[in-house]
Amino acid sequence: MLEKETCPFCQGSGVRMIETSSMFGLVKKQVPVTCDQCEGTGYKVSLPECRFCEGQGLVGNEREICRACNGTGRIDSFGFIPREMLKPGVHFDRRCDQCGSDTFEIMSDVQEFKETRSWEREEELRQVDIVEKVKVRCNACGHNYHIPVNANWHVKVAPELEPEVERQGINLSFMYNKH
Repeated sequence: MLEKETCPFCQGSGVRMIETSSMFGLVKKQVPVTCDQCEGTGYKVSLPECRFCEGQGLVGNEREICRACNGTGRIDSFGFIPREMLKPGVHFDRRCDQCGSDTFEIMSDVQEFKETRSWEREEELRQVDIVEKVKVRCNACGHNYHIPVNANWHVKVAPELEPEVERQGINLSFMYNKH
């Protein structure tokens, strides 16, 4: 699911060279600094695109926010919860579009739903898909909705990739009890 990629800014060294000059600009020299893009690790982890909205963050004819990725177009903290942990009572981070809070709780086991597509083409109007979803609730305002479960997500992150995933804003503490 997640793979290390060499940082394109420092070519994997973790160090970038910047040019500095003296106070009057007479002397210029190259100085090594820690790469700010990968924070000196030499690699990056790119988060997978959401398959439900194809990376757009919006779905359907009305262009509603994609519930699978919460409008980001990429996997978020919900996608990193291992499938065996998709059970009632598990907490995770996700921004609530009703109140702005960021703590959610899973309220149901994985359930199957029939979903009729109504997107761009007429033949898709008649398509019915079976989609797995989980009911979740915002802990602050009580807003409930169902999040689609992506079969390619919900696997445990390799320990060596956890710091990079968290650096990109994905909070893994709820799934791995690292309070």
